[in-house]
Amino acid sequence: MKHFIQVLAFSAAILFFGGCNDSKTEGPHLHGLYGDYESTKVFDVDTKSMKLVSELDVSPAVGPYGVECDSNREAMALTRKSESIAIIDFKSHKVSDVIPLKFKPRSTATLPNLNLVLVSGKSEPMAVTIGKYDHQIKRYFGEPTNESVDTANYFGGGNNTGHPFWTGHPFWLPDGKRFLLLDRVHRKIFLFDKDNNESALNSIDTETTTHHVIYTQNDVDNHGNGHYYVVLEGPKEVNNSAIPAAGIMKITIDADNQITIDKIFHADHADGGAHHARFYGDKYMFLPTFNGKVYVVDKYTMESVASFQAGKGAGHITFSLPRKIAIVTNHKDTFVTMADVSNPPVTKGDGKYHCRQTSNG
Repeated sequence: MKHFIQVLAFSAAILFFGGCNDSKTEGPHLHGLYGDYESTKVFDVDTKSMKLVSELDVSPAVGPYGVECDSNREAMALTRKSESIAIIDFKSHKVSDVIPLKFKPRSTATLPNLNLVLVSGKSEPMAVTIGKYDHQIKRYFGEPTNESVDTANYFGGGNNTGHPFWTGHPFWLPDGKRFLLLDRVHRKIFLFDKDNNESALNSIDTETTTHHVIYTQNDVDNHGNGHYYVVLEGPKEVNNSAIPAAGIMKITIDADNQITIDKIFHADHADGGAHHARFYGDKYMFLPTFNGKVYVVDKYTMESVASFQAGKGAGHITFSLPRKIAIVTNHKDTFVTMADVSNPPVTKGDGKYHCRQTSNG
């Protein structure tokens, strides 16, 4: 029997959510921070009572999108419409700083034991490191081009579910010394040393624009050398066979900073582009595609071992681990999709992973 649920959501075109915990101990997020992309406002919601705590104005910064926590007291509001980034102190409910940048910001990345925040560029193929606590600019990476972002033939460039931005999500390697910058316009991935901004350590070309990088702890050693998995966005139009289909690219980075493309999984062109993938456990990657098909990809074989159907614009996926349920955000539909992923790979004795769709609600 299908159990249908009602979903209450803000418009995805306007408000974007980040969760923050204001204690040093692990636990549920206490602050839900919503950025209003069409204004200068960020809303702080207490996630226990679901009541508005405060309304913050990040001006002169404009267009707060994601609000990402980088410490147990502060968050960075990605003001993607201005060349700056706003620092929010969610304990005092104040905007503590607005940091000017050389580009409009796209996303941030940090590591628990690293006192740096990495910010990638929306308007330029650049990145910058900022002190997590002193808010000082440390180093810029890459050079401004003063060119417009042109990725119109690719999925993210059409803004179907992706974003027409110069770079993808920045990514720290676990060693805290190196990071990846995804240049969507030139379809390249650059490997940088955080202490040397003269030039990249290495780079590779990619088949399509790329969105973000995922991995599991057992994929890499203590120095961050090992396997990583990069989401390929694919073409904007499903009938554009001149551009390879969306998928996941497995790469290896070694101690000599060599980057090797190991194997690529491709979805079908008819599935449309891809946005975000996510690991469930340490073996299977779930990849939603725009037309709703969600692939389950074995990271060892880089082949699909199962799939299920979600809604139009399937772009993000998360999991309820206690209930062993996958939850898919359908950007172009009016429901989320939930799928039972509790069945082990040998459920039917055929060595395959089986997913049972439980509800579209």
